[in-house]
Amino acid sequence: MSIGERITNLRKQYDLTQGQLATLMEVSRQAISKWEHDQASPDTLNLIKLAEVLNSDIEYLATGQEKTDDADVEPIVMTVVKEVEKVVETVVEKPIIRRRIRIRYRDNPVHMLILGGGCFLIGLILGLLL
Repeated sequence: MSIGERITNLRKQYDLTQGQLATLMEVSRQAISKWEHDQASPDTLNLIKLAEVLNSDIEYLATGQEKTDDADVEPIVMTVVKEVEKVVETVVEKPIIRRRIRIRYRDNPVHMLILGGGCFLIGLILGLLL
């Protein structure tokens, strides 16, 4: 079954005309007709909106496969998955975050100017005294 046939079946299931579906989807009726006759395919955004309007899954519209629930999976597979989840949770509890200390190598230029001027004056005074 093609995507156009799935759209047609869902539209008829809800008793909608192409025009009504087009109004709900905010596209032209011709676009709906092209989708249903497989002359074009809805883009991703329209596919999402189409799934909402027709109360369907995107996966069903796109591929024709029904969404599988966890209840359909064999119990053995589910127990293995749960065991793997437990192991992963114990191994990856919390990441170790190390605190990084940043050292400022450059000070404010004004402070450096004052410090340089102070050292110059001390040197000048010591030079005159000795």
